[in-house]
Order: sequence, then structure tokens, then C-alpha cells
Amino acid sequence: MSSERQLLESNNRWWGEHVHRYKEALSYIDKNDVVLDIACGTGFGTDILAAHTSNKTIGGDISQAAIEECRKEWNRSNIEFQVLDGTALKFPDHYFDKIVSFETVEHTTGYRKMIAEFARVLKPGGVLILSTPNAAITSPDGVIGNPYHTQEFRLEELKTLLGEAFSEYSMYGQRYCRYDKKSFSKNVGFLLEKLFLSFGIRKLPYSWRSGFMKLLTGLPLYPRPEDFLLETDENKIIHQSPVLFAVCKK
Repeated sequence: MSSERQLLESNNRWWGEHVHRYKEALSYIDKNDVVLDIACGTGFGTDILAAHTSNKTIGGDISQAAIEECRKEWNRSNIEFQVLDGTALKFPDHYFDKIVSFETVEHTTGYRKMIAEFARVLKPGGVLILSTPNAAITSPDGVIGNPYHTQEFRLEELKTLLGEAFSEYSMYGQRYCRYDKKSFSKNVGFLLEKLFLSFGIRKLPYSWRSGFMKLLTGLPLYPRPEDFLLETDENKIIHQSPVLFAVCKK
């Protein structure tokens, strides 16, 4: 499995998108759940999950270096970090109440085995919360541009994959919604965002670009978690949502 980790810094173009996914996952996690966050990377999401439950929350990653950094950074009493391979989890059957796996299955050719492992270690009635790029948007011509991805899935392909291991699943699309409601300031913000993220200009210090945008629109340049939503309309999932988000029940 290849490495493509979200940096541990909020002043980042992708931070809001990643945090939004974890916040959505919280609505499926109960206070006494045992939770696995697989491919935890820098561990910020595992910490978000652990703050929501009093039971054990395990962050797992295939990288020993990543796990060592997580152990230094996060120290909640109910959090634990382990080196784990998602295609061969070292837990007994029916161990977890919930599993979170964001932007993981596109990184391994063993994705079928990985999904089967998730189902194996979930308790009856347990829930998997998963996200992965929407190939209809990220690789519409079938050519995967991201060098870290071994494959990407379209909506129907992901449904088929999840249906092999789970009796129920609900599909959503994560998309950027900051400019859905039109106004003069939103129109200005949309144009400034395109300008300030364009090649060349984006080399200027972020504090300058974001400060100017805040002065004119009241909004930071980089998206916040609240600038995203989960789309339920299938047409919008397919054509407007670059990320597929699934909630699967065993």
C-alpha cells in the first residue's frame, strides 16, 4: 500500500475536507463503541474519534514511522496506535463496533481482501464508514493521474464491491458547497479563490492571499470543514462529488 498522508497542519488546502469526513463519522459512533481508524496517517482523525467515545479507539497504519509519530503526538487514555495491514488485520472476529477507513481502498490491489477483513472484525450490526475518490470525476478517461492510487472506483463499482461483504450500505458524495448560495461576496470569493490557488500566484505567502480574501469576503482561502456536505442525490454524487462516502452495516 502506498503513502499519501494528510499533513498535521490545519493551514492546508485539504485539511477541511479531511476533518469534515471524520466529523460526519461521529454521527455513527456511540459512547461505548470500540473503534478502528485504519490508515490513520498522522492520527488527527483517530484523536477526533477517540474524543467521542469512552471505549478503546485504535489507529492503525502500515507505516511504522507514522505510528511512532502518532504515539508521540496523541495521548488520550483511550487511544492506541498499532502498525496494521488492512488486508490482514490481527484482531479476532467481531471485535469492533465501528471501523473508519478514509481514502484507503484506492491504495491497494488487495481491496477485496481489505473489505472482507473489515466485515470479519466488525461485530454483527457493526458499521464501516468509508471514503474513496470518485473515478467519474478524478479519472474520467480511465487514466489514474494520482501516482499513489492503484485503482479508483465509480459509484456502481463501489456498490458492487461493498455488496460482496455487507448486507446494507448507503452511498453519499462529499462535495464542496461554500458557494452554493449565491451572493455578491460569495461570487467575489469564488473568483478570488480561483485566482489565489492558480499556478504562480499560489507561490505567494498564504497569509497574504488568505488575509486579502478575508478582508473582502470574510472567508479564509482554504476550505473549512463546514464548507463541505454529503450529497444524497445520485446524479449529484456521480457528477459533482469528487469523493464517494459509504456507510455499510454488517
